[in-house]
Amino acid sequence: MKYLLYIAFVFSTYTHADPYIPNDKDVIALSSKPKETEFTKEQLTALFNKSQFVGQTETNQGMLKSYLEKQITLTEDPDIHYFYARLLQREHEFEAAINILSEVISRKPDHTNAILLKANLLMVKGRFEQALAQCLSLFGLVGLETISTCSLDVKSQTGELEQSYQALQTIVKESSMTRNTRHVLAEMAYRLGYPEQTITYLSNLDLKTAPVSLVVLWADAQMAKKNHQIVLSTLASLTAENTNLEDAILLRLAQAEKIEKQSDKWQEKMKKRVILRERRQDTYHASDLALYYLTLDKNNVKAKYWAEMNWQQAKLDSDKKLLALTNTSN
Repeated sequence: MKYLLYIAFVFSTYTHADPYIPNDKDVIALSSKPKETEFTKEQLTALFNKSQFVGQTETNQGMLKSYLEKQITLTEDPDIHYFYARLLQREHEFEAAINILSEVISRKPDHTNAILLKANLLMVKGRFEQALAQCLSLFGLVGLETISTCSLDVKSQTGELEQSYQALQTIVKESSMTRNTRHVLAEMAYRLGYPEQTITYLSNLDLKTAPVSLVVLWADAQMAKKNHQIVLSTLASLTAENTNLEDAILLRLAQAEKIEKQSDKWQEKMKKRVILRERRQDTYHASDLALYYLTLDKNNVKAKYWAEMNWQQAKLDSDKKLLALTNTSN
C-alpha cells in the first residue's frame, strides 16, 4: 500500500507483491535498531517503507508484529492502530485490517491514510462500491489528483479500464504527477496491453529503493517487450543476498532465464522455493505458485488449485485473469 505522513495515496493495483508505499519527505534514518519501547511514528514509517524494497520484505516483520500487537492493547492512538492494520495487510489478513481501519476512522474521521488504506483493501476484496465510497469521502481532505487516482483505480476494476486510464491521463499533469499516480497509470497501461507505456511511466524509477510491487510490474512490462536479458541482469543486481529475494522477484528471474536458455540457476532456486511454500501450504504466495505452474513447471491442476486459493483472498482484475488462464490452459 501507499502510505506517508503527509497527504498520501495508498493504492496498489498490482497484486503479486506488497502494495506500494512512497517515501516520506522527511524519513528519519535509523542509525541502529531502536529498542522496542523507543519506536517513534517516524521510525515505524521508515521501517515499513524500507521493508518494501527487494530483499527486505521479511526484514523487521517479526519485530514490528511483536511491538504493535503489544502497543494496540496499551493505547487507542489511531496512528498505532493504523500501523497495525498495515502489518495485517502484509500478512493478507484483509478483513481484520479493514475492521481495525473502520475503528480508526470512527475515532478520527480525517485520518486520510486510514481511509486510503481501507479503500485499497476493500478493492482487493472485490467490494468495489464500498471502496469507491471511501475514495469519495476524501473530498475536502486531500487534493483532486489523489481522489481521482483513488476513484478511477477502483472503477478500472469494474469493466471501465480503458475509460479510467484515459480519464486519469486527462486529469493529471505529466510535470507534476505524483509517483502514486504514475504507479496506477503504469499498472493500468500494463493491463491494457501497453507495456511500452508502462515502462515509460516507470522510467524514472530507482529499482533499488522501489517497492517490490513496482519492480515486478517493471519486469513484467520488460518481458512483454521481450527484454528478458535486461530483466535477468537488473533484478539479479538489486540485492547481494539472493537467498532473500521475494517469490515474485525470483519467479520473474526464472521466467526470463527460461526464455534466454542460458542456465537453470534461477529456475532451480524457484523450484526449491515452491517446494517450501507447498509444504507450508503458504496461501500468501498463491498467485506466484499459480504463475509458476502456468509458465515454468507446467501443471494445470496445480496452477488451478493455487489460482483458486488466490481468488479466495483477492478479487482484482488480475486475480480474475489468473484464474481464467488456468481454465483455458492445456
